[in-house]
Amino acid sequence: MKSTRKSTVFSASTTTTTTTTTEIPTTVHLPPQLQWQAAARIQSHYRAHLVRTLYAKISSVNSEANSLQKLIQRQETVDAVRSEEREKLRVNEALMGLLLRLDSVPGVDPTVREARRKVSRRIVELQEILDGICEAKLECDEVEYYNFDKVVEQMEEQVCEERGGGEEMERFCAHYLGFRCLQRFLRE
Repeated sequence: MKSTRKSTVFSASTTTTTTTTTEIPTTVHLPPQLQWQAAARIQSHYRAHLVRTLYAKISSVNSEANSLQKLIQRQETVDAVRSEEREKLRVNEALMGLLLRLDSVPGVDPTVREARRKVSRRIVELQEILDGICEAKLECDEVEYYNFDKVVEQMEEQVCEERGGGEEMERFCAHYLGFRCLQRFLRE
């Protein structure tokens, strides 16, 4: 609290006023119950502020992951990743940067930890998709292209040969492999 004292001096010719300000220390003594409540309120507000700040960081990483997911889903990007190793590295490094930014968020609260875990799993899934795109390129380059029906027919024949034949084979073909295998089995 401040205390102000004015002193006025009167003389015959002039009036002079001087003001002096003196600090008076005041101590407020609260009961212990109110002190605990005040401390709890301050801590609660600080934790809420901290959680909001950390959740905002996680949210920004999530929005960047959304934009990278949209980029990966575009056909031009898929073609570029398959044809150029540099493009794959660029997208992969962007995903790794997001993971590192996410890793810098401390898990002070269970909701923050859960949100961070959810976004990190999503980013890892995007990395797996990117790797799958690149592996699909290798498989397509190495294997001849077949007619899909012919490939399915060869697989069915192989399973039929492994099973042996007879009534058990008929039931197996009808139940698991479909009508085409049953027809072929009946013809033979």
